[in-house]
Amino acid sequence: MAIVTSPQRIRREVQEAFARIDSDAIALHTDLPSVGFVQVGIPRQQQLADLFQMLVEGSAGRTLLFPTFNYDFCRTGVYDPMADPCQVGVLNEYVRRLHPHERTLTPVFNFCIYDNRAFSLEPAENPLSGTSTFGELVARRASVAFFGALVGNTFLHHIEDVMEVGYRYMKSFPGVVRRDGADRQIVLRYRVRPLVQGTGDYDIDRVARDLFNAGILHQAPLGNGKLFWFRADRMVEYSCMKVKEDELYLLAAASRKKVQELYTQYGKPLRYEAIEPLSPIASIATERA
Repeated sequence: MAIVTSPQRIRREVQEAFARIDSDAIALHTDLPSVGFVQVGIPRQQQLADLFQMLVEGSAGRTLLFPTFNYDFCRTGVYDPMADPCQVGVLNEYVRRLHPHERTLTPVFNFCIYDNRAFSLEPAENPLSGTSTFGELVARRASVAFFGALVGNTFLHHIEDVMEVGYRYMKSFPGVVRRDGADRQIVLRYRVRPLVQGTGDYDIDRVARDLFNAGILHQAPLGNGKLFWFRADRMVEYSCMKVKEDELYLLAAASRKKVQELYTQYGKPLRYEAIEPLSPIASIATERA
């Protein structure tokens, strides 16, 4: 893949794209390889610093939320927002290290919030619910953007939670949020895909086409890739309408078929006790081991 060596070009494209985003806050997923931006001879940390500064300048004073998801809590039962690394992108991990005190206290689906003026850092027991950061994005009419490529759209999980889809079931993960030497008890509880291969694959291309045609999803050039974005409230309104018409709307064909098979075998909606044979305590202990 060709590389883009011009910081001026990336800065210009970021500013032009951000100028089209009509919200005061932007949650930003990043896929740097798709952008192809490399400053030859510049240390990696400096390149990350330069990219972050471009985003800050492009945001023109808006709040930026960087997903810093870390899934280890489901196994260990411990979330340390000051120490647990971001597992969803090197730029997001750079921001986490730069502003560790601005990371939300919700295990698994947490965000580092730059120039935060309204979003809560307090933990949400259901990290995908209307009281979570995802719900706040909707309430504040914030935008969700994808730097480089349209991948990792965790916002779809929020829509599934709002619609209480039958092919995902609630599962509990007890543990602690550890900060400044103190442990805070929490029971994280959110909808998960069944532990059956092939049940949770989304038809991203089809859903994206529908969103483009409906004027919900937008794009702009960015290096070798693109910047994609949608406004959270508009996304929820449109997608919930589609899921109401067809509960399996978001899923790829193979996953739709697998879910229908599970419905026939276990009933609808699917339940944790039916799909996962262990008791909640035994199951969690197994995941932590």
